[in-house]
Amino acid sequence: MRQSFWVGAVAVLIVGGPTQGQERKPEVLQKLEGHLGGVSALAFNPKVSLLASGAGNGVVRLWEAKSGDNLVRIDPSRPSGGRVNHLAFSSAFDGNILSASSRNILSASSRNGVFAWDLAPPPVPMPEKKDPDPQDGEPATGPRPPRTLPLVFEDALGFDPAKIGTITGDGKRVYLSAGEGIRTSVSSQVIAPRFGENTSDELRGAFAPWAVSSISDAQSSLVAMYGVLKGGDKSELPVVAFVGLGEPRIIGRGTVRGQVSGRTSTIAFSPDNKWLIVCNGEDLMYWRVPGSQVVEGDPKFLVGSPAFAAAPGPNGIIAIASPPEAGKTAKVTLVNVSGAEPKVVAVYTSDIARISTMAFSPDGAMLAVGDDLEGVVQLWNMKK
Repeated sequence: MRQSFWVGAVAVLIVGGPTQGQERKPEVLQKLEGHLGGVSALAFNPKVSLLASGAGNGVVRLWEAKSGDNLVRIDPSRPSGGRVNHLAFSSAFDGNILSASSRNILSASSRNGVFAWDLAPPPVPMPEKKDPDPQDGEPATGPRPPRTLPLVFEDALGFDPAKIGTITGDGKRVYLSAGEGIRTSVSSQVIAPRFGENTSDELRGAFAPWAVSSISDAQSSLVAMYGVLKGGDKSELPVVAFVGLGEPRIIGRGTVRGQVSGRTSTIAFSPDNKWLIVCNGEDLMYWRVPGSQVVEGDPKFLVGSPAFAAAPGPNGIIAIASPPEAGKTAKVTLVNVSGAEPKVVAVYTSDIARISTMAFSPDGAMLAVGDDLEGVVQLWNMKK
């Protein structure tokens, strides 16, 4: 059995391994197929049953989560043909704004991009088109071209290896990073002029983000960034920075752990806005988010169960995917961190060799699991 205890501010999850009877196979509600590149980013719409998925080749797809219908395929030239490293929906405007951030890791001169699209009116599955068959005059069926979405934001900045961005929960701004030489700044650009003016925050020249997330609150513009604070002596200190609520803030100096080479970093707010997690490909760090959304203090660490990928759900549940191992499939462990001690509530044995990204539906009833090798998204039933 697994047991937990506290050491200072660190939550330690002792790995003794659950008994065989505690492990279970997930109930797969849908398998969403179509990506040719491995799945690299996932996001549920906070208002309706929609799921966005991004792939390593830059393609973004929009799915009806319950039926599994593919509604939209966004051309890989937008964002950039590079790996999609972040997707987000606004909570305002009925969740109709979708943003994507991508980076071409194979090209030193690629144009990385941050973009946002308007989904209104809500897309519907495209019917099969009917064209005359030249042989007998009877209708022949074939797929329609994918629907295109109105582009409402495209960053005007060129190549930047540190660029990453997201739409705010209130849907009014896109926060993104921009670099010039060794200098990096964090700025916001408005979706429409009526929402105010663009801003540049006082993190300029000192902070370069690795991962970004906006809180799912239609009244909030809070954005959290996991990255590195650069000192004048060329030192680099992993921290978490917050923008969008007045003065920019940085927390976790000396306690936040840095990126693990070759692994994807994640920062994410839970769907109920009560938790914030950071996963560097090995360590899982988390904070409780107060009602004021002013997150403070050092993180707690879930130690002993390496987190290759992670996703926060409602009610203090965090899903943790195990690192890939040769000849084995990944396991997903659900941990409840809302009590006095973290508690393992379920362990799922998947049929996926490498889980790259995960996301909970707003109500926690489904977990979307991305396959980094096969390009398939599985939707798991979390009601059981």
